[in-house]
Amino acid sequence: MDGLIAISKPAGMTSHDVVARVRRITGQRAVGHTGTLDPDATGLLVVCMGRATRLTRFMEEFPKEYEAEIVFGLSTHTGDATGRLTAQSQGFSIPLSEFLGTLGKFVGDIRQTPPMVSAVHHEGERLYELARRGITVERQPRTVTIFEIEPLSPGSWPVRLEYGARGSIRVRCSRGTYIRTLCEDICRTLGIAGHMGALTRTATSGFALDQAVTLEELERLASLGSLSEVITPPLDGVRHLPVLDLTEREADRVNHGTAFECDESRIRNAPEDLAHVALVRPDGTLAAVAAANRSALGLFIQPRVVL
Repeated sequence: MDGLIAISKPAGMTSHDVVARVRRITGQRAVGHTGTLDPDATGLLVVCMGRATRLTRFMEEFPKEYEAEIVFGLSTHTGDATGRLTAQSQGFSIPLSEFLGTLGKFVGDIRQTPPMVSAVHHEGERLYELARRGITVERQPRTVTIFEIEPLSPGSWPVRLEYGARGSIRVRCSRGTYIRTLCEDICRTLGIAGHMGALTRTATSGFALDQAVTLEELERLASLGSLSEVITPPLDGVRHLPVLDLTEREADRVNHGTAFECDESRIRNAPEDLAHVALVRPDGTLAAVAAANRSALGLFIQPRVVL
């Protein structure tokens, strides 16, 4: 069983818990996901099954989208609602217009320092594993991209932000963005403490939350023998890549991992910075993702991930 399932993750489950549940429901041993979602967060988790698990690194190129609540005036040691209180700012009254202007400062490439509760590795251990033992280490800032950021339901926001106020924002960003850190940094720019409240992921890996099913619904479909209704083909996971439609002979070579040359005019939607190509069999299924290198003779196609 090869394919992708968009799951609506409930609060209280780790991404690993969801993968284990999907494994039990589907009877598929090879199951993975395309990006961790915190246990207390809700929303979209895209699960890969079978040979589609080989595509996760290409699916990470899609932008992600979140809806996040900001709590103004209180900071926690985790940057979210699960942490202990570390700082408070009281007596402030910030015009909503100032907050909206501050959001614009975070659009584009920004630098973020990974939080100690993140899954980043440090000398062979995850940062959150160190944090659980009360260990804090120096982290290097990373560059991420915020494509869009805006308030949700702006008409419901107070005219002035004061201690304890809450409001939600929608963020469209690159992989590697820490939304809790973004919420903290926005508040820090305003000169106050703050943290992230609730978090929902609404888009990732080319899927949207309205395409997702709950684990309960997945179990129901499995009991009816109707899992195919929610499993999308591996090709959907790399639809952002340019496409090369293979001949039968080329498809046979690709199945054996053999490289070949072709004319660049055969590539559909080829960008200037061509790097990877989705190789599609004559029957419309994904054969492989290949590296594409320009040469004097055309394109040299080297299969990297063969399905």
